[in-house]
Amino acid sequence: MEPPDAAPAASVVVPTHRGAHRLPLLLDALAAQRVEQPWEVVVVVDGPDAATDAVLAVAPRGLPLVVVHRPASTGVAAALNAGTEAARGRVVIRCDDDLTPAPDMVARHLAHHAGDERVGIIGPTRDVLPDSRYARAYGRRATQRSVTAVLAAPEDRRWRHWAAHTSVRRDVLEAVGGYDTAFSYREDSELGLRLARAGVRLLVDPALVLPHRGAPADARTRVARAWVSGASEVLFAQRHPDVEPPAAPPVVGAAARAWSGATAALAGLLPTHGSARRLGSVVDTLLRVLPAGVGGRVVALAVEAAARAGRRHGLPEQRSYRSQKDAELEGEARRAAARDKGRQR
Repeated sequence: MEPPDAAPAASVVVPTHRGAHRLPLLLDALAAQRVEQPWEVVVVVDGPDAATDAVLAVAPRGLPLVVVHRPASTGVAAALNAGTEAARGRVVIRCDDDLTPAPDMVARHLAHHAGDERVGIIGPTRDVLPDSRYARAYGRRATQRSVTAVLAAPEDRRWRHWAAHTSVRRDVLEAVGGYDTAFSYREDSELGLRLARAGVRLLVDPALVLPHRGAPADARTRVARAWVSGASEVLFAQRHPDVEPPAAPPVVGAAARAWSGATAALAGLLPTHGSARRLGSVVDTLLRVLPAGVGGRVVALAVEAAARAGRRHGLPEQRSYRSQKDAELEGEARRAAARDKGRQR
């Protein structure tokens, strides 16, 4: 083992905003890492938050923790850039605050970067959902499809999956300019594109699939997030007009034509982010009475329509994403408090 004051080989950068309910599990998992080389954890607190500070003050002993405080919340891209600036490691590992890494996570990333080749490592994430009608009808199947898509992505499409759990050498990250702070959503895949275009070889490691605890837990959240995701494509297209969007499946047959028509019609009724959230609430109500198979199709229709509406009506500055994220965090915090209260009884 090298002395504790040696320059770290890796910096795990954790952006967090109102994440006091998320951080304890992540910090415990990071404290359990088995790493032979010196390393550090850089937690970037995006905006004043006494609750988060209290959690960090009692972080596990021995955790090589560095805390960066942002005086105001300016978004995840700016927080990640601040974390990279503070990081001292040769390798920067992004690990969002709602992930739970296995004990070999840091060591596996470091092994990928042991040589001279410029590589970027993608660790897929698998949503952990509470048992619910939404999870049974749609959520569990959706996350499985997502993980499968990441693992099967061809090399020239892997940049689309650069997301919440990745690693790259710090000098490479700095050379491409870091994260684009104009983005409030899709800042990760946009960086992935620039890395790929800079000649960085993007690799997906199936052994680095991490549980993701911050996934939408109901249709209201999922449909609203789909609208924001669609809206983010407006800015992405402005930044990269030469990039073709993912090809839509061909509309062949009566059923496909009916689905496409229903999606288009429903999208026309969703001119705002708020209207997408309201539609999601209606879908949650329907899930109480619909069979799971039918309910899953209804959720899928609403999600697809919302994404289409976001692309049509979305704002390039993505103001809606901040309100969407705050609403999700409030819901998470309420559920976490309810679970804690239940355990104390």
